[in-house]
Amino acid sequence: MFLLFWGTAQLQATNKTGNNFTESAFTIPTNLTVSNITYTSADITWDPVPGATGYLVRWRASTSSVWTTMNIPAGTTSVNLNSLTPCTGYILEVIDTASGDVSFPLSFYTYLNYCKSMSTMLGALYLSNVTIIPSGGLPTMVSASSATNHTDFRPDLTRRIQLGLGSAGNVISVQPSWSGTPGTAYIRAWIDFNANEIFEASEMIISTIVDSNNPKSFVFNVTPFATIAQCGTAMRVMISQDMPGGPCGTFTYGEVEDYGVIFVNTNLAVNETTESKEFSVYPNPVSDVLQISGLSEEIDYEIFSVSGQKTGEGRTSANKLDVGHLTKGTYFIRFKNKETLTRLKFIKK
Repeated sequence: MFLLFWGTAQLQATNKTGNNFTESAFTIPTNLTVSNITYTSADITWDPVPGATGYLVRWRASTSSVWTTMNIPAGTTSVNLNSLTPCTGYILEVIDTASGDVSFPLSFYTYLNYCKSMSTMLGALYLSNVTIIPSGGLPTMVSASSATNHTDFRPDLTRRIQLGLGSAGNVISVQPSWSGTPGTAYIRAWIDFNANEIFEASEMIISTIVDSNNPKSFVFNVTPFATIAQCGTAMRVMISQDMPGGPCGTFTYGEVEDYGVIFVNTNLAVNETTESKEFSVYPNPVSDVLQISGLSEEIDYEIFSVSGQKTGEGRTSANKLDVGHLTKGTYFIRFKNKETLTRLKFIKK
């Protein structure tokens, strides 16, 4: 009888433990996701907990131990966080109010929000090293890494890239690696020069085929009109077995790596302004002839694409210049007036 009672008690205890585990599992908020990240805000969503009476959302900077909290009513599984600090890493958790169960932490960073891109097969083909050697004496960035589908290195200050505004002769070196028999692969890289959260075709700095023999090095220039953004901008490097369709989306074999980029004004000898009360251009957008107001005499000019490629130069005539040869897109025109460089943006339609 004693053995029978002991065995029954153990079985009930086991069942109770199993039920408690099951009930606890159903009261832990799951599937936390973050979207629409800006410098100061982010949208958070999670899956509903059955029978929840409400939620407590808490978040803190990754360098702080102090939580900020917000009570969310039952039936609501999303929240917009605002008044965040720019360029900061955050940790967020969602708590089921009734049970006190806490979700796994979600990490995110308040900076530019780029489109997603990644491979679906891990390890077959990847970037084992990306190195940037800036011109002008700025520090070299070396990034050795193992295989992933996608890695965002932007929060890693040791991998932050510094590039001089208007600099030429910058070098990017990439080392492809294969888990099996080496072959050939496509390499593409973009730098978001204008910091508009889009890797545009005009911002591509590499598009080529590589193999396994030694790192591959390429030279690129930086437009003098790159945007010095609050949290910097980004470089995306992509390796894939097949020609990638663009900087966004998924593909089968390969890897994507993102890096933080800061533009540095290394030429302080010349005063360059982006806004000018002296000059203006119109119409904007323009089809063929760009008019310049504020000129009292002819002046030298240069035209650049958003990627820094010079697309035209000359001297104004009758306060206008011909831009009919340009393809559709965004351009910068730079006027040199004595020791002052004035740059203005215009759109060719």
